[in-house]
Amino acid sequence: MKKSSKKLWIAWEDDGSIRSRVLSKEMNAIFHTFTMFEGDNPLFFLRYPAAILQTFLALAKKKPKTLVVQNPSIVLSFFAALVKPIFKYQLIIDLHTLYISPKGFKKIAMDFLNDFSLKRGDIVIVTNESYREKIQRKIRTKIFILPDRIPDFDYEFKAMPLKGKNNVLFICTFSEDEPWEEVISAGTLLDQDISVYISGKNQLGQEAIPPNVILTGFVPDEDYQNLLRSADIIMVLTEEDDCMVCGAYEAVSAEKPLILSDKEVLREYFSNGTVFTQNNRKDIADAINLAIKNKSVLKEGIRNLKRIRRTEWKKTWDALLESEIRT
Repeated sequence: MKKSSKKLWIAWEDDGSIRSRVLSKEMNAIFHTFTMFEGDNPLFFLRYPAAILQTFLALAKKKPKTLVVQNPSIVLSFFAALVKPIFKYQLIIDLHTLYISPKGFKKIAMDFLNDFSLKRGDIVIVTNESYREKIQRKIRTKIFILPDRIPDFDYEFKAMPLKGKNNVLFICTFSEDEPWEEVISAGTLLDQDISVYISGKNQLGQEAIPPNVILTGFVPDEDYQNLLRSADIIMVLTEEDDCMVCGAYEAVSAEKPLILSDKEVLREYFSNGTVFTQNNRKDIADAINLAIKNKSVLKEGIRNLKRIRRTEWKKTWDALLESEIRT
């Protein structure tokens, strides 16, 4: 189906852009991600000027009736709100979990930019009710709750040989909200036939890691999807209260039992097939043992959850498209 030039979706962040790619496709919108000079590039200081210019040129060329922006980037949302009077589009902000605990001047600046855009958007999309309540205290903008869609896999499954009798994949980016040190330490409390694989780019050396904990480092998408589908149990942990962790949706798609941090928003959505844990080494080890013991029951629960959440998501998405988005 040809993409509609009247609907444009823009992201400036690679992290989290999977959701943007999925939703823009569902909306039949043109999708752009502007990430020039991102990461360790020596010209990193040009990142925002380049992205602003690319965004402005895309808006001038497409002249969309509806613009959806991924937040983060907060700067992208601010810029989209700033030039909205020029292009006169409907502005929809897909608001992911906000920046992690900034302090001082950085917090003041980021709060200002974020509040500016949220108050000028036409619709704000969030992933859960708790987050909606927090944002609604600040703005009068209409807020719509839309969790991630349970994804499909891009590649034919090729089973990967894994080390343990039981294999746990901890989906990790080594961000400050992820208790990865506790997970590594939990490995020392587990039987040696239980292997814990930890995904994500890192600077750690395997020599300092327990022998049943394996650091995968960065893996390409196809290898990552095969690893996820080959593991027995998927674990995704966060210290953030309102974070709907992306890896958990992938686990549901793969119909794998889950271990998640004991957060209210996660309990509400991942209500079946899941073991919840506190983010400390002992509780994490106990959760792994419990998930292994009840693997068959949890797997059946995840299958049921997958069916229910996909049906719910389709109804919610259709309601948003039909009643709120300009065509």
